[in-house]
Amino acid sequence: MRQGHGWLGLLLVMSGCRHPAAAWKGVVEWPDERSARPVESPIPAGAVQAAMGAVREFVRTNPRRLFSGCEHPEDGVNVSLFTGPTPGLYYVLVDPDFERCVGPRRRILDGWFFYAVTPQGDVVAESPGPPDEGAPVEPPRAPPPPAPEPPAPEPSGDVERSSGAASG
Repeated sequence: MRQGHGWLGLLLVMSGCRHPAAAWKGVVEWPDERSARPVESPIPAGAVQAAMGAVREFVRTNPRRLFSGCEHPEDGVNVSLFTGPTPGLYYVLVDPDFERCVGPRRRILDGWFFYAVTPQGDVVAESPGPPDEGAPVEPPRAPPPPAPEPPAPEPSGDVERSSGAASG
């Protein structure tokens, strides 16, 4: 009996307390100025988990040297939470701001990172960001003009004429 409980305990410890994350199924629609709604106090626990997941992703995908001078990498970022057009997701804006760290305050040129995150903290997408302002924008092409219609044949007068006699 004890051995069975021991194996069960070991299995639980090795698997962790959290259930495996289900892969997000759906299309992420990014919010705009009208559809983004800030998460206000009291903040739901799922929003806190989403913020933690986005910060974890930001720290994981950036070089360690970026966080030099910070007691903890999380000291170098601020977050803002939003809900938007895709139900079941939080949108987390991560703003690198190293004011709580030793060294330069601004260390990244891009300025911000925007993630779509589940309430369980799983990052499902990172925003591609706004279009590059320095890149030339090609205007949409207008449809080609309609092809000109061929001219209608005009009578030339050489057509055989009826003699007017009735055949019968």
